[in-house]
Amino acid sequence: MVIDFVESYEDLLYVCIGLAALWYLRVYLSASHKLRIGTYIVERETAIREKMWSLSIVIVLVGLIGLVYFGARRELPTVDTILLGSDQSDDNIIMITKVPTVTPDVVLLLPGQPTQTGVSADNLVKQKNTQVPMGGVGCDNTNAVIYSPLPGAVLSGDVEVQGTADITDFAFYTLEISTVGDNWLTVYTQDTPVTSGVLGNWNASVYQQGEYAFRLVVYNAAGAYSKPCLIPIFIGSGP
Repeated sequence: MVIDFVESYEDLLYVCIGLAALWYLRVYLSASHKLRIGTYIVERETAIREKMWSLSIVIVLVGLIGLVYFGARRELPTVDTILLGSDQSDDNIIMITKVPTVTPDVVLLLPGQPTQTGVSADNLVKQKNTQVPMGGVGCDNTNAVIYSPLPGAVLSGDVEVQGTADITDFAFYTLEISTVGDNWLTVYTQDTPVTSGVLGNWNASVYQQGEYAFRLVVYNAAGAYSKPCLIPIFIGSGP
């Protein structure tokens, strides 16, 4: 191994490298003298090249002395790898890995599924739905209101939503559906205001039969919104 060789012949390597460094230091000093006394351009250019070349060699030799010193004391464990390339064995390489952490289970609730509220002593999940008043909530704002469907309507197939979404500093609005009062899912988005017209369309047939909540949320440019217009709806079995 390279480190074993360096450790065995450390003193001899010092002598060889030191003599070489002294030789090139002498060349450097001689080139500096020639540069001072030179009168011709060719002589001066030659002296400059000798000076720079010898100085570079001296710097490299000083670096080799440092490598010999640390290598002989085995303070550079990667010297063999650097000099021998990929021939080194990987037996002594220690890989450090993170201890795996426990990731809590994530429960994804979609429209049409009741909201989970806790686990009983026998590990059964209790579920409940948040009821929406039959007449709806928050639909008294004439600038953000749903006209159709009416609260409590039974829907199926393609549903056309009509109303108004045109507040001050309007940005965009969303139509959202949920199990009654929770787990909202956007079914339509638009960034153009609507006044007494069609707000959008969505397909009720992709949802299971049952009771849902449906709402209109209108946002301004600052990302704020007033109380959404929220109505209860029922999805039936078909057209």
